[in-house]
Amino acid sequence: MIMAKLQKFGRMRQLHTIISRELVKPSSPTPSHLKTHHLSLLDQFAAHIHMPIVFFFPNYNNEQTNILKKSLSESLTQYYPFAGRFLGPHVNHINCNDEGVQFLEASIDSRFQDFILEKEKEEIVDQLIPSGLGCSVDVTSSNLVEVQVNHFTDGGAAVAVSISHKVGDGFTMVNFFNHWASVARGGSPINPSFILSSISDTKMPGFVLKGIEKLNYTRKRFVFPNSKLNELKMKVNAMTTTPMNPTRVELVTSLLFKCAAGAATTKSGSSKPSNLFLSVNMRNKIIKNVPEIAAGNISTMVIVNMADSGEIKLNDVIAKLRKGMKELEGLRDVQEAAGDQLSRFSMLAGDHETRAYTFSSLCSSTLPLYELDFGWGKPVEIMVRFPDVNDNCVLLMDTPSRDGIEALVRLQKEEMAILQKDEALLAYVEDI
Repeated sequence: MIMAKLQKFGRMRQLHTIISRELVKPSSPTPSHLKTHHLSLLDQFAAHIHMPIVFFFPNYNNEQTNILKKSLSESLTQYYPFAGRFLGPHVNHINCNDEGVQFLEASIDSRFQDFILEKEKEEIVDQLIPSGLGCSVDVTSSNLVEVQVNHFTDGGAAVAVSISHKVGDGFTMVNFFNHWASVARGGSPINPSFILSSISDTKMPGFVLKGIEKLNYTRKRFVFPNSKLNELKMKVNAMTTTPMNPTRVELVTSLLFKCAAGAATTKSGSSKPSNLFLSVNMRNKIIKNVPEIAAGNISTMVIVNMADSGEIKLNDVIAKLRKGMKELEGLRDVQEAAGDQLSRFSMLAGDHETRAYTFSSLCSSTLPLYELDFGWGKPVEIMVRFPDVNDNCVLLMDTPSRDGIEALVRLQKEEMAILQKDEALLAYVEDI
């Protein structure tokens, strides 16, 4: 299909053409007392990298672009840091100068349905994301948000939104999307609440991403149907005298961690310790008033260490995940959460022998991405693009029909080839 046409002459040709670009600014100026947004400790800990999300809308037409722009402009009055600029890796604030969000439009040389049905579209989704930052690590760019609307030849569009991790975690991004969509429909969304930090609080060094060696990484999507996960749940329950009754996220996380570490062991021929890093939303733990509208980075990490990558058991991983979650319950505010995270990472500093796997989940009733509706229907598919960093990453999302979990996995190419043949994984995966 599309991939065959693009590779007809032995290389990937350009699928998109940028047809317009402009800056969308807040509809009302940011008040003077909010012009400097001091980053919380957790914000400073976050890297200034973008992870674009692409929404595919079959009923979108060109006339609706003006609605998107107008509602974005109105939404930026509440999400005012998004329209500002981050001026350097060692800066502890965002300049909320209302410079605006870059808004691009592109024409795509493909039919909408052909693109949706393309099995290898992970290879070409890069052409749908904003070209300024995209997913690259660009510490010199000051932009925090970019949007690209991609128009297909037969109607329909892919709306890509790229937001820097510096201004928010996954919950912040989803709340922003819902706010924007509500404004587009003429609704009255709940406004966000940004955590305001004083200058004296900002003592945590952030991650500075410098030139990164390009390793041969690849990404692959795996779909785990609920029916298969129920089988896996029964298997895990049988491993202990008292059933653990693991959640779907616990099941997929532990299985992919075990199989990915196993693939690395097979490739290298030696077993090494492996760490699982799971991002955890802290809003309900440390925000007392209306935690769901708290914006920014309000997440920390649970770290699971397995000493022998060749002897990982699912029930052991799940038990350690739950123990780590329990330990987070004593944290009282963002500063304590940041300090706890820093101390955990400091203990791991200099350990180059342990393999690391970072997991994030957007599977939650409070993160209804497939319910997003700007007024022309819900998306039929959503794709996420990992930033280009040297890291083994896994992102979990609900499938469009909510009948399973979709995992976007990023590994080194040789390890991915091994993973895709792992019978322990294939037993629970649909249509690999």
